Amino acid sequence: MPEKKLVLIIEDNEDFQDLYGMVAEKAGFSVERILDGGVAMDRLENGPIPDLVLLDARLPVADGVEILAAIRAKEDWAQVPVYMLTADARVAKKYSYYAPDSPQPDGVIEKGADSIPQLRELFQKYQ
Repeated sequence: MPEKKLVLIIEDNEDFQDLYGMVAEKAGFSVERILDGGVAMDRLENGPIPDLVLLDARLPVADGVEILAAIRAKEDWAQVPVYMLTADARVAKKYSYYAPDSPQPDGVIEKGADSIPQLRELFQKYQ
């Protein structure tokens, strides 16, 4: 039996983390959860490289933008798909309009009821 792909969920809200983790596990992924940005930054130096990262835009210690930049700067992590999670739709526009030269996520998922179908499609795409 092939090894499950790993999704790394970096999200400080445990309810969202649990919800996204359940959707990922149901899609056949193994899940690693991280609650704060400082732990996420340390995680870039240790452990297996995930197949997919869900990254909250606002986190304690280090925010999502800092973590995204660190991921893109690491040669062995640079090609890992990263999807930003946000409750604020303006964050999504920020990447494409206001910071086109900064590291870019592969997509933005707005938290809420509509995120579950988006996540199912996302996990199917990377399975």
